Parts: sequence; C-alpha cells; structure tokens
Amino acid sequence: MQVPLPEITSESGEGFHDLVFAIEDHKKLSNGSQTLLASGMYKGRKLSLEIYLGPEWRSGSLDADVPLTTYRGAMSYRSVGAESDLLLQVMDELYGTKQGPKAMNKVTEFTAISLGGDPRDLAKEPVKIKLFFESNAEDQYAELFTNIDLKARKLHINEKDEEYRTAIVRALRTP
Repeated sequence: MQVPLPEITSESGEGFHDLVFAIEDHKKLSNGSQTLLASGMYKGRKLSLEIYLGPEWRSGSLDADVPLTTYRGAMSYRSVGAESDLLLQVMDELYGTKQGPKAMNKVTEFTAISLGGDPRDLAKEPVKIKLFFESNAEDQYAELFTNIDLKARKLHINEKDEEYRTAIVRALRTP
C-alpha cells in the first residue's frame, strides 16, 4: 500500500520542531523485534529512517500511585543511507545546532519507556515512547519522543525540550 508522504514539519507546534512521517513498511521479526520504515518530505526531498524496536519489553509502573502500565525496552534509529543523512542535516537546520553533520550513524541506541500503548503490539493502539540517549558525558544526554500509530500509518519524532537539540544531532551523526 502506497502511503502519501507528509511534509515532515507540517505538524510542528510553536517553538518546537516535531516531525511527522508516513510509515511505509512494518515488519515483525521472528525474535519478536520490529522494524518500521518512516519517510516524509522536506522542501520536495524525501527523508527516511528505520526505527527498530527490540524484542524485550518489561512491563512496570512509573509510580505506584498512577494506574499506568509502562513498558521498558530498547529502541534504535537506523540509517537507510542518503535519505537518513538528509534527515539529520534537516534536523540540524531546524534545530539551529549548526553542527553540519555529513551522515547519520548506522545505528543509534536508546533506552525506551512507553507512556501509552504496548510496544509489543503496535497494531492494537497508538504507542507513545519516550527515548533516552544515555552517555557518561552530561552534555551528550538527550530525551525525545517517538509516537507510533500503525493504523494511521504515522510516526512522530517529537522534542521533549529545546535544550536537547544539540545532543540529539550529535547522537545521530557519525563520529
């Protein structure tokens, strides 16, 4: 099924650069992991990346007083080549970080916690996931959100805080 590709900045809010993509492909692998190919357009050029959700998601709760089941696991952003390199360059431009990245890392690993939905069953309901890029260097730590709505064939990469912009671009670029 061919999905129309959105302009990635079409759903950005005031002051934030939240990006929207069409989910072009979803695969559930035999080990329980999943991949999503997400693509969008920016000024007439196609941008893409692959999202990988690891096979292990442990359920839990963030707070005993809040009746919210969360799932903790691993997730990564993966480069698909030139379309991912361009995505990173556009993020650098939109975020105003002026790092001039040439290429996206082949794989950038995140610790992930779902804040809504079950990442093990993306077809059931939309899933909201908070990502943590963890590093020993404080200036390299970053947080962002990836929201997946498989039924609507949409994926969002949303900022948590403007202060993480430089660290996000740094985390996603090749060293």
